Amino acid sequence: MVERVPRIRRAPLPADAVIVVRADDLIEGSSRLQAEEFRRRYPGWDRWGLSGFFARNETDVEDLAADRLERFPVLRLYRPSVLEEVGFQIVPTFRTPHVTLAFGGDLDLWIDKLRTAEHVERTNPYHESD
Repeated sequence: MVERVPRIRRAPLPADAVIVVRADDLIEGSSRLQAEEFRRRYPGWDRWGLSGFFARNETDVEDLAADRLERFPVLRLYRPSVLEEVGFQIVPTFRTPHVTLAFGGDLDLWIDKLRTAEHVERTNPYHESD
């Protein structure tokens, strides 16, 4: 059964949060596939969506790198204000600390906005090659 909209949490994003996404996803083209799948799954929302997570401190970033993002060799950290300035809506979705970076319009343009927005890129020390 197709869900019309994603589950949105009522709790707002913490004021001190950073947004953590996987950087290799932007390079290898799977951001496009992820956004297309999101739109197919939630047609009633009429937006593209990319997954991310919020972290409140370095320990949270380390936990995400070791657990939820261990498959990815490179991570990018964004300040929410930077993403919002270029037009992304940061929506707390599904289970904490998941967020959806939501946007409408030209998918390639938005993927490029994410790639070029100010960020910190770091190697994931918990990544193990297959």
